[in-house]
Amino acid sequence: MMTNPTQRSQEEQLLLSKVADDYRREGYKVFIAPQPDDLPFDLGMYSPDLLVKKSEDRGYLIEVRSSADRISVERFREIAETVAEHPGWRFLLITDQDSPKGKQVLSWAEIEKRKEQGEQLIAQGKVEAAFLSLWAVAEALMRKQAEQALIPIEQFPPVSLIKHLYTQGELSIEQYDKAMSLIEVRNRLVHGFQTANLEPATIELQKLVDDLLDATMQLT
Repeated sequence: MMTNPTQRSQEEQLLLSKVADDYRREGYKVFIAPQPDDLPFDLGMYSPDLLVKKSEDRGYLIEVRSSADRISVERFREIAETVAEHPGWRFLLITDQDSPKGKQVLSWAEIEKRKEQGEQLIAQGKVEAAFLSLWAVAEALMRKQAEQALIPIEQFPPVSLIKHLYTQGELSIEQYDKAMSLIEVRNRLVHGFQTANLEPATIELQKLVDDLLDATMQLT
C-alpha cells in the first residue's frame, strides 16, 4: 500500500506539494513521505504521503490521489480504523477535486438549522431555495456517515462520496438511486439551467434527508 514518490505522476506530485503548502499556511508542521520514526504511532508496512501535525498529539495522516474514482477505499478503511484508535488523529484521502485544507463538515446544530429552514421554505412554496438548503443537509449527513463509519472519504466530491458509501454498504440501493437522481437536479439548479416540476424532487430529497438522519444517528 506504500507508494514511492518517484513513481507518482507529475499530476500527483504537484497535488502533493499543493496540499503540503496549504497545510503549512494553516499552521501545521508538515512531513512529506514521513519516515517510521516521524509517525506518532506504528502503522506496520504502511507509510502515508503526508503527516501534518497541529501539535505533538493532534493532526492528520494523509494519502493523496489524483482522482477519487480510481481509489479502492476498502484498502484504506483498515488504516483509518487503526488511526482512529489514537485520539487527536485522523486519516484522510485527498484528491485533486477536494479541499486540501480539511474543511469541517456542518455541525449537528447547523444541520438541524438547515433542515428546519428547508422545511419552512417548502411550506412557503419556495421549492428551489428549499431544494438547495436540503441538499446541503443531505450532503453533510453523508459526510458525517462516512466519518462515523471510519471511511476516509468525507472530503470527496459528492458523486464519488455517494458511490463509495454505496460500495462500502453504507447506502442502500434505494438511497443510492435516489441520491444519484437528485444530484442531477442539484447540478441543473446551480449551473443555471431550468428545472421543471421541482416540487416532487424536493419532497423526495426531504425523505432522503430523513432516511440519512436516521442512519447517521444510529452510528453515534
